Amino acid sequence: MLSPLIAHIEIPSTDLDKSKEFYKNLFGWEFKPFGTGYYLFNNHKGIMVGLRQVEKIVVGDTTRFHVLVEDIDAILKKAAELGGKTERVKTVIPVMGWYALLSDNIGNVIGLYQKN
Repeated sequence: MLSPLIAHIEIPSTDLDKSKEFYKNLFGWEFKPFGTGYYLFNNHKGIMVGLRQVEKIVVGDTTRFHVLVEDIDAILKKAAELGGKTERVKTVIPVMGWYALLSDNIGNVIGLYQKN
């Protein structure tokens, strides 16, 4: 039987070290080298995130995922301090919570989700 959970997310990066530091400082993800041109974060609880070396980021043509956070506003502020940018401010999802979008320090857009 297939699990409905996402097993792996891959983020393209033109600068792996810069991306690795951004996500470590933003979410506490510790990436380790995994082959050539690749870093991997594995929380051993079903979530793995890979950073893949690419020559160019094509904005809007990257994987978008939403990270569950306790305080969207705090994460957006921290992302800006780390070189990221708010793409969509905290927006209500009726009955469920809120979401926002940010671009990381390389140009990838990711989502944030905060439950009610």
